[in-house]
Amino acid sequence: MKTPFEIRYNNIKLKVERLYKSAAQPGEERFPGLEDISFTLKGGECVHLHSNVPSANRLLLDALSGHIRIDAGAIWVDHQGRWLNLPQLSHRQIDQIQARTIGYLGQSETLRRESTVLDCVSRQLLELGLTRTQAEAQSRHVLDWVGLARRLWHQAPKHLTLNELHQVNLARTFAIDYSVIVIDGSINRLEPENQERLITLIEYRKAQDTCFIGRFDQDDLRQQICERHLSIHVPTYIPKDIPPIHAVANNIAAHSY
Repeated sequence: MKTPFEIRYNNIKLKVERLYKSAAQPGEERFPGLEDISFTLKGGECVHLHSNVPSANRLLLDALSGHIRIDAGAIWVDHQGRWLNLPQLSHRQIDQIQARTIGYLGQSETLRRESTVLDCVSRQLLELGLTRTQAEAQSRHVLDWVGLARRLWHQAPKHLTLNELHQVNLARTFAIDYSVIVIDGSINRLEPENQERLITLIEYRKAQDTCFIGRFDQDDLRQQICERHLSIHVPTYIPKDIPPIHAVANNIAAHSY
């Protein structure tokens, strides 16, 4: 449907309503998942995501970026003047939203399989309908912007250092004017130079009405770029070394007389 007036008036780019998602992929912690989460993201703001269970952060960010399906609730997004609910969309529609509306800054190591740095950045622009000349020109501009040496542009990412790979990742994410950017990963792992580049890019895009959500664990970084924080309440925390409840119950039953 067309984006409602009150959504446009309040500059809401994304709205989560009573989101539920079970933790189907256990990590270092076992927890039941996300329950009854609701919030909005407005244009021009950066939101720090906080939870005592890191897996909860990753689960929510994966859901917001459209990488996983939620069990219940809604994730509304303003996509080219239409108010769409991610859980109700086809995979093709979600691909379109990921291409134009919701950007994702993930792990840099995943880019090592790309053919060349220039192809890695320009491929998404080609998918948006730009000509190769236009896509490569825009890619060169943003690669210059993140400070990657031009001699590396035609090399395969697998030959780059991790620092250089981070620069490619920034260029790839910020080459497109997304209205929402999900930052999945710890900013603390970036070198100081790339942290400064990311801060500059975020501040620039906030001025263009883009909103951001991610983990900004450093106090000084969070105070510099975040307007507010979002705390996720995890219903139950179960340490890794404690067996599941059903296993304890079976054990008790087995020793009952």
